[in-house]
Amino acid sequence: MPAIPPFVLKKLYVKGSLHTEDDGFALDLRNSIAPATITAFTGLNVDGQVVTPAHVTIIPPSGNPWTTSEISAQAPLLFPVGVTVTLRIAGKTLEPGPHEFTIHIVVQEVGPLDIPVSDTLV
Repeated sequence: MPAIPPFVLKKLYVKGSLHTEDDGFALDLRNSIAPATITAFTGLNVDGQVVTPAHVTIIPPSGNPWTTSEISAQAPLLFPVGVTVTLRIAGKTLEPGPHEFTIHIVVQEVGPLDIPVSDTLV
């Protein structure tokens, strides 16, 4: 059982932020729970299919993109309360309509988390 219930983790997603980009799509997460130190990005599922972590880039407010392989216990991504980060997924297109995502990360303060996200691409 996760340390933070899924209905709370769902609140991290910025509803309506899902949008297409030239080479894929992107969505935003805003920390409204507690300060977090992300020590690993362990995966992403889109509509039940695994997305290769190498296709995911995380854009913090500084604008300097992080590849998922750059995030580690030695080089964590700080995620303070009130901060929004963008996840960009390259090489995967989405059709308009409803989509389900699960973002898998490890947070130093609580351990592994599976963040459920659902939204409709218009």
